[in-house]
Amino acid sequence: MQRAGLHRSGEDRPLGRLPVLREREAMNGRTLALLLLLVPVVAGAQGAARPRVVAVKSANLAPYASVIAGFAAEARAEVQEMTLDESPGAAARIFKKLAAQKPALVLALGPLAANAARRSLGEDIPVLFAMVPYFEKYGLEGPNVTGISLTSDLGPELEALLAVAPKARRVGMVHDPRFSASTVTQAQTSAASRSLSILPLEVDSPGKVEKVLEGAAGRVDALLMVADKTVGNAAVVQQLIAFAQAKRLPLVALTPSQVKEGASLALSPSPMAIGLQAGRLANRIIHEKIDPGALAVAQPEGLDLSINLTTARKLGPSSESVLELLRFAARKDFAVKVYE
Repeated sequence: MQRAGLHRSGEDRPLGRLPVLREREAMNGRTLALLLLLVPVVAGAQGAARPRVVAVKSANLAPYASVIAGFAAEARAEVQEMTLDESPGAAARIFKKLAAQKPALVLALGPLAANAARRSLGEDIPVLFAMVPYFEKYGLEGPNVTGISLTSDLGPELEALLAVAPKARRVGMVHDPRFSASTVTQAQTSAASRSLSILPLEVDSPGKVEKVLEGAAGRVDALLMVADKTVGNAAVVQQLIAFAQAKRLPLVALTPSQVKEGASLALSPSPMAIGLQAGRLANRIIHEKIDPGALAVAQPEGLDLSINLTTARKLGPSSESVLELLRFAARKDFAVKVYE
């Protein structure tokens, strides 16, 4: 194939056209030289225009790496990565050094990184946090700071529950009102629009969970798990799983590991999806010049659905309920993990 700007050499070219061709070749040469001079300038301009984001991990964990992979795929920025694995004091010193470098944005993953970034960077460097459980208790909301929560409004969880147990109407939530009263209120709001009601099962110590569950027998059609300082431990999770299985009640858990242990299902944030979502938020902050403080902390958009088939079979005829649950996941574009 003949390339633009180049000509065949040799005797197949008419002699009468040589001067014209040589003149054109000279012009093409001058044009090419000019373009070659401009390329470094354009490339340099593009390089200068590409902002720098520093992704700081609280520890060297696989979910954090997945978040960064998703973020780098979506964000229009150069992404640098660093891991703290240090004490809060050491983390604060690292962030003060980082502040002098003036990155366009800091992506803080985990509580240690998020807290140190919020306290040490000041208000001139935007902070976007993720992978921080119950971020509210850390006081992360403020000027020039926003993030992505690890919890939803429980609407998707209730929809998944209805998919596997369409006749359920009364949903019990074992919780300590000192720590999760607002979560229960949020669940009640979400349940009301889905013809469900939330029955709060209040405890103030793990030792009272068994008695409260006994009192809930026959009063609830399903259980929705919530994590707080009182009930968010392995012993209480085992009590909830045992009670749900004994009473043939669907139990909506928090993590895939709890589903593997015997809970019916769980919806958990996907680290990769959180990274993609964070990348889109970063683009708004960096390129659209939106103040992070003006953005509400976002709920996770991408969730993973975990199902325990053995538990589902114990609830009754499982083929249709599991199929409906899979349809729900497909409609929402949720990844599915299956356990037996």
